[in-house]
Amino acid sequence: MHKFNIVIIALFFSPGLFAATGERPDPEAVNAGKGLYQEYCQSCHQKDGVGEKPIPSFIARPGYLTAMPLNETSHAWHHSDEQIIHTILNGLQRTKRMPAWKGVITEQQASHILAYIKSFWSDRILACQGPKHMSCM
Repeated sequence: MHKFNIVIIALFFSPGLFAATGERPDPEAVNAGKGLYQEYCQSCHQKDGVGEKPIPSFIARPGYLTAMPLNETSHAWHHSDEQIIHTILNGLQRTKRMPAWKGVITEQQASHILAYIKSFWSDRILACQGPKHMSCM
C-alpha cells in the first residue's frame, strides 16, 4: 500500500500534467479543469470561454466590467500561464466581478482550470502565448 501511495503522489504532482506557457495542455489536466471551470468560471465567462456580451457604457455601472472571453477572440492568451493563474487565485483589483479564488481552490486546481481554458486555443495561438504574442502574429 505504501508504494501505491508514492506512485499516486508522484503522478499527481508530475510536471507532465501541466503545460508550460505556449504548450498544449495535458488531456488529464484539461479534463480535471473542465468541472472546475464549470463550477467557478462559466457563470461569467460562459460556456467555451466566449465571455459576456458588452454592455453599452451609458447603462453600465461605474467600475462594471463584463467577463472577457477566454477563448482566442480576446487577449487572455497574451498572458503567461503564471499571470493567468495569479489572476485566478488573486482576482482583479479593477473589478469585484473577478474574485480571488485563493483559499477556495488550490494552485493546482487553478492550473487545471488554465489547462481547460487553453484547450479552447488553436495551435497557432498557443505558439504565440505570453510575451511572444508581440512578435509572432
